[in-house]
Amino acid sequence: MAKILIIDDEPEIVASVSDVLTSFGFETISSTDGKIGLKMAKEQFPDIIILDWMMKDYNGLQFTEDFRAAGYTTPILFLTARGDLPVYQIEALRLGADEYMAKPFDPSLLVARVKNLLKRSTNEDSSKTTENTGSKHVYGGGELVIDFDAMQVFVNGVSCDLTSNEFKLVQYLENNAGRVCTRDELLTKVWNYAFSGDVRTVDVTVRRTRKKIEPNQPKYKYILTRRGSGYYFPKDLT
Repeated sequence: MAKILIIDDEPEIVASVSDVLTSFGFETISSTDGKIGLKMAKEQFPDIIILDWMMKDYNGLQFTEDFRAAGYTTPILFLTARGDLPVYQIEALRLGADEYMAKPFDPSLLVARVKNLLKRSTNEDSSKTTENTGSKHVYGGGELVIDFDAMQVFVNGVSCDLTSNEFKLVQYLENNAGRVCTRDELLTKVWNYAFSGDVRTVDVTVRRTRKKIEPNQPKYKYILTRRGSGYYFPKDLT
């Protein structure tokens, strides 16, 4: 049974989300305080975190930034009254969120998003133990190392602390080196969206990943853009 951590400073929202999820067989734990929620997230190992943005004293963006900076990759779904404007979605994704939903929410859509996040996590664990076990790909004489066993990327020996989706993006592009991958393809293969999602999700994740794996490059050389088409990892890169 998957464990879902709900963090929202409105008790009625916590109760509503919990009721929806428990009716579908999920276990829920919750907090109405962001800092207490952060402690729970680190100690109780939830499978997914459902997070409000506009909490007092310690908001959802602060939570996400601190949680990701500490190296945790648990999927985060923002559920917020902030609205569904792209600027808000992009900001949440930039800091490491995996999904974004505006309040008031549709219960069926919330459950679908939760199941999708769980599916992605399951696929990630499967690839770790089967397809890429023990495999390391080294580029630039060790400048970039993709460790499929540890599911980490290292730059000059230092971990980039990629989120789950960031690592899967690098993994997919590298596995398809030399071929341009469209944004729609990446949404399907990396995010496992069974429907047409917002391709800006891909662009935001690419920008965030580039900053981590190529922080000092005057020109990117690992994740390249084919204008109007998509992104690719160069073939035969040394």
